[in-house]
Amino acid sequence: MSSMDFSFGIEDVGVAILQELWNRVALQTAELAKETRDGVLEKDSFQEFFRTISELDILLRAINVRKIEAAMGSDFTKAALEKLNSEIREARKIIKDYKSGSRLRFLLHSHSVLSQMQALAKRMAATISSFQLINLDMAVNLKNMNDQIINNLSSMEFRMAAAAETIASEIENSISQSSRNRENAVKLLEKIAEAVGANANASLVQNELELLKQEKEEMEIQKKQAEALQLSQLIQLLYSTEIVSWPRSEDISTYPIGSFICPLCNEMMVDPVAVYCGHSFERKAIQDYFKTGKKNCPSCGEVLQSLDLTPNVNLRSSIEEWKKRDMDWKFQAAIRGINSSDNIRRNKALEDMQLLLEIPQYAVKSAEEGLILKFVEYMKDTDLNTMAAVKCLYCLARYCDDHKQEIVQAGAVRRIVKRIYNGGTEPTTVGILLELSKAETLIDKIGNTKDCIPLLVSLLSNPNSDISDKAQNVLQNLSSNTHFAVKMAEAGYFQSFVARFNEGHQETRALMAAALVNMQLKENSISDLKDKQFVHNLVHMLSSNSPACKSASIKCIKKLIQYPKMVKRFLSDPATIPLLLNLISFRSDPLLKQEAAEILALLIETCQHTQFEMNQGLQELQSEHNVSLLLQHVANSDPKFKIQFLHLLIELSNKSNIAQNLIRSNTDDINHLFSCLDSDQPEVRRWAMKLIHCVSEGHPDGVPLPPSPTKEIAINTLSSILTCSLDFEERSIAAGIISQLPKDDTDIDETLRKSETLKAIHEVICSSDDRFSGIGATINQDKSLLENALAALLRFTEPSKPELQRQVGELELYPSLVRVLSTGSSLAKQRTALALAQLSRSSSLSVSDIRAKQENSLPLLHMMKLFPNMSWCCTASTTNEMSCSVHGFACSNRHTFCLVKADAVKPLLQTLSDTNSGVAEAALMALETLLEDHNTLSHATAAIVESQGVVAILQVLEKGSLSAKSKALDLFLQILNHSKISDTLFQRAEGILIQLLHEDEIRKKVALVLKQMKVLPEQSSYF
Repeated sequence: MSSMDFSFGIEDVGVAILQELWNRVALQTAELAKETRDGVLEKDSFQEFFRTISELDILLRAINVRKIEAAMGSDFTKAALEKLNSEIREARKIIKDYKSGSRLRFLLHSHSVLSQMQALAKRMAATISSFQLINLDMAVNLKNMNDQIINNLSSMEFRMAAAAETIASEIENSISQSSRNRENAVKLLEKIAEAVGANANASLVQNELELLKQEKEEMEIQKKQAEALQLSQLIQLLYSTEIVSWPRSEDISTYPIGSFICPLCNEMMVDPVAVYCGHSFERKAIQDYFKTGKKNCPSCGEVLQSLDLTPNVNLRSSIEEWKKRDMDWKFQAAIRGINSSDNIRRNKALEDMQLLLEIPQYAVKSAEEGLILKFVEYMKDTDLNTMAAVKCLYCLARYCDDHKQEIVQAGAVRRIVKRIYNGGTEPTTVGILLELSKAETLIDKIGNTKDCIPLLVSLLSNPNSDISDKAQNVLQNLSSNTHFAVKMAEAGYFQSFVARFNEGHQETRALMAAALVNMQLKENSISDLKDKQFVHNLVHMLSSNSPACKSASIKCIKKLIQYPKMVKRFLSDPATIPLLLNLISFRSDPLLKQEAAEILALLIETCQHTQFEMNQGLQELQSEHNVSLLLQHVANSDPKFKIQFLHLLIELSNKSNIAQNLIRSNTDDINHLFSCLDSDQPEVRRWAMKLIHCVSEGHPDGVPLPPSPTKEIAINTLSSILTCSLDFEERSIAAGIISQLPKDDTDIDETLRKSETLKAIHEVICSSDDRFSGIGATINQDKSLLENALAALLRFTEPSKPELQRQVGELELYPSLVRVLSTGSSLAKQRTALALAQLSRSSSLSVSDIRAKQENSLPLLHMMKLFPNMSWCCTASTTNEMSCSVHGFACSNRHTFCLVKADAVKPLLQTLSDTNSGVAEAALMALETLLEDHNTLSHATAAIVESQGVVAILQVLEKGSLSAKSKALDLFLQILNHSKISDTLFQRAEGILIQLLHEDEIRKKVALVLKQMKVLPEQSSYF
């Protein structure tokens, strides 16, 4: 390997490339020199071009490209060589086109050809000059040759022989005439043959005709209509010699000239009419001409004796005959173009064919010619005009019913689907599918084409109404097939699904309902599915003898009632509730019973109270028979089926007091419900508790407990659940039931006192406080557990139950309760405030009794203040306990609750800003307990004022409920009577209270406050 030389570099590669390009230019030059000879062109001018190009060939072979590259640079040299190469290729093409094309056409265009050659010679001179060969180190003769080449090409003139120029003029005159004389045409042909060095015989004419026809077709492909017209005229000129006959199979189209063109509008006439002098015009054009007031002929200028118009029937027939022949010729030319291998010709043929196929007869002929397969193939060829192919297929599908099968078999549907998928959503594309779908025999093949139906569904939202309408019509045609209607629904289009369902038999409906269960539904789908007839048919499937039909129906209904609009529709059908009840009432599959109960529960849960009261079927549900039936199912069903019936009874009780009372009145069923609390099935236990809570909440008699000793067992079970359960929801429900236990039952109080209930409540309240870390506490617990625990606590804080209150005091629950006022929900705050109110009210009586004893100890208190550092055997453990600003020593006992001592005043005042119903009222109720002792009113009101209480009370008067405003007025009046407020707050209060005079319910109370403020006189009309 070391013996091999790999030392060449990038520079060597670059020079090699330039040398190759230089050799290529030299080769092109030599080829051009060989081709520059012809008898039509003047000898001297082309011989001079030949000599110059030959000299250029010698020069290029003699020069080393490295020298040019060294002097001019690689990039410049390469660009200049490529430019020269391109110019030489262009010259060769001009010469080649002349030699291979029609001599007749060349004679006609010789001036243009020679002008192109002359301009090209000058460009070549400029390119050669740019090499600046004169500056290179080379032989003098080569430099002289270079100068001579540049001068020759720059000054070279290409001229035409005089005889050829005369012939060209004669050709131009001949083809411009609308009618031709055979004798003149033959003479002109002889002159042409002499000029090109040929004989004027049939061989020359036939050869020229073939060349002219080919060139004409190429011009049409390139859309050069003027050139195509001229070639057509040359063809007619040759045929007019009659040396060769005009074959009928190749009926050559003649362009509208002469008498076919209206002189006024310069367009082919459709309704030609003759004026008085005999000249013909398009009817509308000549009528418009006469309307201007002119009365002479536009062609000859003769003043017309009459302006009457006569239809030129012969001319019209000639025009129509010409049009027909022209269309036939274009059709045959289009067929040849479509079958060719040239894409340019194919595209031109496709464009022509799409117009031709709009005429039914050509549509039929094209199908007979076997073009359908071609059109389908061309749809996937990106080099072709695929849209033109699509339009051709559309015309065939529209006009040729017999060939629709062939279009589908050729794979057109799959091609169309791919086209739409890739963005080709034109009306015509969808139109093909629409036309094909009209044939029932093709529906299966269209619908089974992969992605066809989903794409059609997606087109329904297309902003182009033509596209969306066509897509909908296709779907409508396909919907006669149940499977396709289901596929449409799966794609999100349900109109056809609903229509097919309504038309179908029971088996069809069962299959469609089962399919619907597995579909993903959107809100816009519901507008179709809430069809009244659809819902009615679906509901009546519940009465079928077929288990599969019932099952599909009930599963489908269960899915649909998740949507409020569907709930309303199902409830409006009078058969819904009775048929669901029948499934529950009579012997049937337990699973069907369960699902029927679940559906009824969901229907009741979702409907409004007004709907429930007005619906006859729902009213039947709350009958004694039906409630008893449901309770029996709870008692007798398998545990896994109990839940649905419990759920149904809960929803029924939420909506119906009648059902609630019926459940409460059945002792056996109540006993069974409480027995469920010991169930080893957590779900059954939870739902049984929910039903107990539901029939108890808000009822004046509270929880419908079983008789003793079962009653005590039930309460202890609830306490155990609240204390020990790991399920927050279960604990919350247990607390809720405990809060609803009958109030005046001492047995219940005693049972609760002995249980761990209060400790469990304490744990819940403490664990709601982020700053507390009690045993078993969790910070992020369910807020409903706290709310229900606080509701249960209210039983322990009632003033009439001192034993239970004493337990509360012993647990030192007060700090955590106060913190709930800041951290809890609105309901938690309300219940906390009520508990604090009850505790404070109970303590106010004992505080009054203690006050007398405090008065006897005042001297001692005075001495303790004078000597704070001295130890006093009778003092409390802390200074705070004996320094209550309202009660003094009276609330120093650790078990005596005081709002001031518990620091609850300010949190209660802050709670007044909560506008939710009942919160402010409860806080005001708690604050009012401070004012129950007349001996401490001034201290109590001062404590409220110091805690920014006036501002909080004014907020209630501005934004609170009517009942809250009434309580706030009472508290504010006490403050005015026993404390002072700032002038700013006084003025603000005055403005708020004056506004409140407009509220009738509290007007008198407002006036009393304003009187106390001396804003209203005592004799005011408000009293």
